[in-house]
Amino acid sequence: MVDGSRSNDPHHGSTETTSTTQVLAASWLAYATFYFPRLAFSASKLGLLADPSLALSRAFLGFADALFLAVYAAGQFVSGAVTERLGPRRLVSFGLLLAAAAALALAVVRHPWLLVATLVVQGIAQSTGWAAVCADVASHTPVERRGTAFGVLSTSYAFGALAAPVVLGWIAYAVAGSWRAAPLASAVVAALVTTIYLRWLGLRHRRTRSVTTGASAGWSDVLRQPAVWLLSVADFLLKPVIYATVFWAPVLVHDAIPTLDPALATTLAGVLGLAGLAGPLLAGTVSDRLFASRRAFPALLALLGCSLTLVLYPVAARTGRWWLLALVLLALGVTLYAAESLIVGVASAEAGRAHSALAVGIVNGVGSFGGIIGGFVPGLASGSGLFLLLAAATLVATVPLVPVARQERSAAVTTVSATPHRQ
Repeated sequence: MVDGSRSNDPHHGSTETTSTTQVLAASWLAYATFYFPRLAFSASKLGLLADPSLALSRAFLGFADALFLAVYAAGQFVSGAVTERLGPRRLVSFGLLLAAAAALALAVVRHPWLLVATLVVQGIAQSTGWAAVCADVASHTPVERRGTAFGVLSTSYAFGALAAPVVLGWIAYAVAGSWRAAPLASAVVAALVTTIYLRWLGLRHRRTRSVTTGASAGWSDVLRQPAVWLLSVADFLLKPVIYATVFWAPVLVHDAIPTLDPALATTLAGVLGLAGLAGPLLAGTVSDRLFASRRAFPALLALLGCSLTLVLYPVAARTGRWWLLALVLLALGVTLYAAESLIVGVASAEAGRAHSALAVGIVNGVGSFGGIIGGFVPGLASGSGLFLLLAAATLVATVPLVPVARQERSAAVTTVSATPHRQ
């Protein structure tokens, strides 16, 4: 916890456990679903590169990813403020429907630049999700359980990163025999889940203090928090690793073992998401139970492990053994998603105090601008050099977490000292 926000938190113990569970479950389902239209383009890449009617290059796909991420990053700053004004559930519902429409357009596109236009719309849609679901969960979860709750919530994007490319790749290449089936299927999934989400939670949301204090006051409060900026820098360095591996995982696996067919390469790439299910759960639980709700230090440890794993990926690739590559992807998924879930989830929400949506939007937005590198660079570079560069970025990302960890430790010591002891 940063700056003693535990004692000032307006949401502490504010709702019943059943309400917390319901909001968490619905938010998890909604954000996991965002990844189907989001990764439809990723699942389509092998087919797009082989489609003579479009004649696309890896560099063009990298440019398209970079543009998508730029729009997504800019949208994060807006979505935090819109969430506080309209409520998270309206924004989540709108975002899912817009994502479905953009995916449907991608399925029928016939020109490279129209393909880029669909990704711009998809970037807008995707930017509506994370800050909104974080604000909804934070406002319904007590501080002492928030790390675990955000760990569960963060498995939503790990599950989405796992399920979306596997399911969409299977539908596109094994069932339909066309890459266009991937975005079409993702649009259907997003539309169906929007209906379920609305019937489950509805649009009503309890207004919190952050809404009534005014937008300018909220921005001023959040921007004065040093932890928000330090977390933003850390995520700026970490996001390139996330997007390079998630967006390009099927291609990177195929580059490592060229003898794999596209369907198997896409499936093996899903191991990264499978491991990511364990990372956030482990990180959230450990930060609550072993580190007294401190978030930065376990995130720092996870980043060190992630950096080491990235160095080992080219070594595993040179062996040509798919099972060894799978083990490295498992380790990468655990450490990568553990760090990201803490930095851009519970740590950001708590750093923003009453303005959790704004803080999450800022950290995720700054980080996503860094993620543009992750979407663009793999289109131009490959092999050991790429992974060593990603490992270096991950290692440097530990630096801004050091003062946040020290601040959390000082706040924890102060809280313990101020707590009266029983005689």
